[in-house]
Amino acid sequence: MRSKKFAVSNSGPLIHLAKVGLLHLMRLYDVLIPQEVKREVVDVGKEKGYADAFLVEKAIKDGWIKVIRVKVDARFAKVAKLAGLHEAEIGVIYYAYQNKITALLDEDPARVFAKNLGVEVRGSLGLLIEGLKEGIISYAEALKGLNDLADVMYLSSNVYKLVLKEIEKLKSGSHEIQD
Repeated sequence: MRSKKFAVSNSGPLIHLAKVGLLHLMRLYDVLIPQEVKREVVDVGKEKGYADAFLVEKAIKDGWIKVIRVKVDARFAKVAKLAGLHEAEIGVIYYAYQNKITALLDEDPARVFAKNLGVEVRGSLGLLIEGLKEGIISYAEALKGLNDLADVMYLSSNVYKLVLKEIEKLKSGSHEIQD
């Protein structure tokens, strides 16, 4: 079953989800990554011996993550750099904006910049919740995933509590349906 939703991903969600064994949540979308993201995650990651780099490389070889070339408009790049964004983030946001697709981003400055352009944004935590909603992962896997993600990425206590509350709400909602 192929999804009909496209998303372009930055490095963060790929790395975070791969590190906690949840890279398959990316399959909620037809995932595209700019060459700069592939370079950051796979090429540099493999040089440093990071296991997540090999998992992402396998997903690319298996064809469910596709590498794309993104040519960013010079004015757009200049404004994005002034906002403190990195080259890969700029490519992700520009592509998402131009093609009206979801941007997968974990870093706050990039998320804010994208949202201000009207780009739909999801991050690792959003994919975790979406995976639970779609039945790709169980309640127990979602809880473990939240705790594992808290170990590999910065989560404020407020964000952690918010995601936990959403997971709990989905659990109680699924019990109401089953009863």
